[in-house]
Amino acid sequence: MSYLVDENSVFGVGFLERLTVNAGPISLSQGPDSIDVLNSIKLNVANVLNTRLGEAQSAPNLGLIDFNDASLGAMDLSLKVKLAVQKCLTAYEPRLCNLQIKTVTDPDNPLGLCFHINAGINSAALHDKVEINLILGNDRKYRVY
Repeated sequence: MSYLVDENSVFGVGFLERLTVNAGPISLSQGPDSIDVLNSIKLNVANVLNTRLGEAQSAPNLGLIDFNDASLGAMDLSLKVKLAVQKCLTAYEPRLCNLQIKTVTDPDNPLGLCFHINAGINSAALHDKVEINLILGNDRKYRVY
């Protein structure tokens, strides 16, 4: 089976990841390994969600607002974060489609914000579903598992 597909529908690992010193070769006929693609998606999700709105001058809508801002209003914080994550990933992670984000309650950490993301990989070459666990840590950084 050949990997050669229209270049507009092929998604592999990120450009900067391919430039790293330890990057392995990628076969044009077989395509990237699905584990490498999944790890690349997780890394990008973490990078996108740990960017604060306005930090990237070339993409002013990239990132999430500071949820510690007192002017956020009365809407449930977890719902507000969930909607912001959905909007951000839809705009800045094109390899994901059919995003479904659920708020998860951790009985050991009832004040923590945890989310479970189900999505498909938006590629004709890869037919996998992705499940990502997203946890907002005490340091206000999102961790992706």
